[in-house]
Amino acid sequence: MVVDMALRDIVEASLYGLVLIVDFEHATLRHISQMRLSVLMNVVHAWQGCYPIRIQLLNGINMPEYAKLIVTIVRYFLSNKLKERAHIYSRNMTHDCFKDMPTNILPVEYGGSDGTIQELTVPVARKNKHVDFV
Repeated sequence: MVVDMALRDIVEASLYGLVLIVDFEHATLRHISQMRLSVLMNVVHAWQGCYPIRIQLLNGINMPEYAKLIVTIVRYFLSNKLKERAHIYSRNMTHDCFKDMPTNILPVEYGGSDGTIQELTVPVARKNKHVDFV
């Protein structure tokens, strides 16, 4: 859904690509157990071959140990180029993910100065309130 919104609303995403940061802080074993291989394969296929947006970097942060199995499976289906761009950071290594990013684009929760996650999501939620995704 985030990539769909970027494609629709942000011209720069099509020109320069995206840096995706997926926070697994609140992911539970129950969430992970609901991941089906067919769904994961479809997501990977969409990222690599369907979207006209280049994934510049894919970072998974606050990754619990039990979620690393899913990541290992997903990495198997990634192209070599995307494998090089995908990085996983455990809970105690999350700060390394942001060391090369300017703080003015990061939310306060990740050491930045661009407002809180709550403040940043309100306009996006308001804009997409009536959008239906299939």
